[in-house]
Amino acid sequence: MADQSTTPVSAGASTPTSTADAVVNPKLLIPKKDGPLAEVGRLAAEAWGKEPWFVLRWKSQADFATLAAEFGAAITDKRSAAAARTPQSQRLQELDDQFDEGLRILKKYINEDSGYDKARTDARLPGFGLITRKSRGFALSEDRNERLVALRDMLIPAVAGAPFAARDYGAGFWQTRFDEYKKLLDQTGGLAGKVSKSVSQKDTAKLELRKVLQAVVYALKANFPETFEAELRSWGFRKESY
Repeated sequence: MADQSTTPVSAGASTPTSTADAVVNPKLLIPKKDGPLAEVGRLAAEAWGKEPWFVLRWKSQADFATLAAEFGAAITDKRSAAAARTPQSQRLQELDDQFDEGLRILKKYINEDSGYDKARTDARLPGFGLITRKSRGFALSEDRNERLVALRDMLIPAVAGAPFAARDYGAGFWQTRFDEYKKLLDQTGGLAGKVSKSVSQKDTAKLELRKVLQAVVYALKANFPETFEAELRSWGFRKESY
């Protein structure tokens, strides 16, 4: 029998990738939008509850199920609160945005008045009622009641006594908006607080939920190298991308 000849593989040819070698990208499997993410979290928690062998040393199934439920509830609270917003509470948000923009200019005024010395500028900012924030430097508190007090007791008096009080973002800008802000908070404070709280709860739960789901994806790939795609689907990861 003649020897069977083999055709050499050219240098540029690519070899097929087996299922076991396929790359799993959790970023494509884990939804970014709140609704689909809550659904995947719920399905994964249910699947985990049926698989007692599956263990993450830093997160139990019960804790994950609670986390998924809390995230779903936070979304519901946020939607309900947003639906109940009045024109007054929408105006509150507009004023918050204007305060944030005003601070950007105000800090430039203070920096200019401090001789463009960053250390001197930073030392003065707390006297205007500003607090340090990890992602945004000095800013007003996100809590509206605390923001109101900081504006009334510190920022407005400090701006009124500064050399730049008469400028566009000086005393007039802050006093006019503060007066409206206080009136609106008196009318809609309860609702405004509820919206702020639900958003904070949702964002915290979302980060943790995504972290656990990413670990689940990698763990399933490690435990089922030949059939992990089917396992992912059975755990609620129904789409290749969102």
